[in-house]
Amino acid sequence: MSSFDQKVHGDIQLLTPRKDLMGGNETKELSDFIAEIVAKGEPKIVVDLGKVSFLNSTGLGALVAGHVSCKNHQGWLRLARSTKRISNLFLITKLAFVFETYETVEEALVGINSPEATNGGDK
Repeated sequence: MSSFDQKVHGDIQLLTPRKDLMGGNETKELSDFIAEIVAKGEPKIVVDLGKVSFLNSTGLGALVAGHVSCKNHQGWLRLARSTKRISNLFLITKLAFVFETYETVEEALVGINSPEATNGGDK
């Protein structure tokens, strides 16, 4: 059983981790699946962080690596529904300027820029 849920919206993959990304199997499974998506072509991925309360350096590294891989293959990785704790972590580490983050999954899927959205990536 996977540690994340996966849905397809057109050509966009929506990945929702079911638990915290603390460097264990859950983080490896997510990283491996992102790598599979990247290998297939122009990756378009939304990671819904709504169920993630904690994220350590390994979890952060997995998201950064996924983001870089997607950009290097003419795609993108967006984040949605970050908790206040996770949003603060992105601010402290300056990753808020790297990732495109959105308040809702729906906004992330269409890539709209709401006043709450932080657009750290190039479109």
